[in-house]
Amino acid sequence: HKFPRGGHFRHSLDSTMEPQNRKAEFEDAKAKAAEALAKGDPQAAIDQYGDAMICAFDDTQRGTIHSNLSLCYLRLKDYAMAITHADVAMALRPGWEKGYFRHGEVAFEQRDYATALKDYEEALKCAPNDAALNHRVKLAKEATEGFYFRQLLPGRDICVNAKNPVEAQIFGAAVQMQNFIYLVGDARTRQCAVIDACWDVDGIIAVAKKDKMSITRAVATHYHFDHVGGKPPPPFDALGIEVPGIKQLEAAGLPVHVQEEDAKKLLEIGVKETSMTLHQDGDVLQVGGVRLRFVHTPGHSPGSMIVVVDGDNPGSPGGGAGIVVSGDTIFPGSCGRLDLPDADKDRMFHSLAKCASALRDEMTVYPGHNYNGASSTIAKEKRDGLLRPFTKTQWEAMMGGK
Repeated sequence: HKFPRGGHFRHSLDSTMEPQNRKAEFEDAKAKAAEALAKGDPQAAIDQYGDAMICAFDDTQRGTIHSNLSLCYLRLKDYAMAITHADVAMALRPGWEKGYFRHGEVAFEQRDYATALKDYEEALKCAPNDAALNHRVKLAKEATEGFYFRQLLPGRDICVNAKNPVEAQIFGAAVQMQNFIYLVGDARTRQCAVIDACWDVDGIIAVAKKDKMSITRAVATHYHFDHVGGKPPPPFDALGIEVPGIKQLEAAGLPVHVQEEDAKKLLEIGVKETSMTLHQDGDVLQVGGVRLRFVHTPGHSPGSMIVVVDGDNPGSPGGGAGIVVSGDTIFPGSCGRLDLPDADKDRMFHSLAKCASALRDEMTVYPGHNYNGASSTIAKEKRDGLLRPFTKTQWEAMMGGK
């Protein structure tokens, strides 16, 4: 991609051009370049930035143009030129954050995360309160370690700024239901799975995109509408609104992972059988270099399962102890509802006992709803919750009989 009009860096100015005209030409060319870039034409933007460079007054303006050129070449995946222009931007404006930022963006896309982190930290020294730079530092640190994890809550992270009245109703219901949605994956390969995608699929995708992650799998801890989408059951179906969720991700080409006993329910909401992988207890799903281990925990639904990420995965999840995305099996101090049509108190009793014996005390538990806190530990639930030891008779008494 040839840089126009007289070389890569400094340009001789037309000395006959009046300063006022030169400023107008500079601003006009810069605006046209930004418009071309917004339309997805970085090569046209490069040409316009060349015009702007000719009219630039000083190193501040030249540094700005070189920073923008770095972005254009990054879009074209011409990394050598992107680095070159970032270097010149840093040289012309050494106290300005954008040159270091552009350099970091190229390094990050090339998966040189250590260099990216160094560049972002240099940029942050110039603008310590910049939210975007602080976010980039976080991403680069995660990438050097290897584990990516996000817990999303409607009304905070997603389900905000509804585009129409129907979406406003869906978002309002989501805030009331307090579901957690999870993104879990490999921060080095930039791949992640979404667990219990529901309510705001576009918002979930936007979070991943902002984090420079690609969602490659959709996992359902169980089939209920507030975790996978679809038509709500009575009395929530009065408005005739379908909740977006896993079906929309499947339609976009994502494979769907579900425990075999809940698979039929996903067929009923329109997920194709050919898109589904049916899992049994102990199955492992590889997402980049991160392993998601599925443990069948029937009770709340026949095919309920928890998702375990052991501590020996990249990035040492849970501080090396591991984490559990527990769906509606384990809540802080309680468990999922057992008064639903296909819920089973007996199976839940055995599932909770299984979790208590099979999971490490130090593991962090991330539940499916924000009912009594955003997280807990297996040890705490063994002490205060429903992972504590009790007999079948005690359990039946607590649950109101068999």
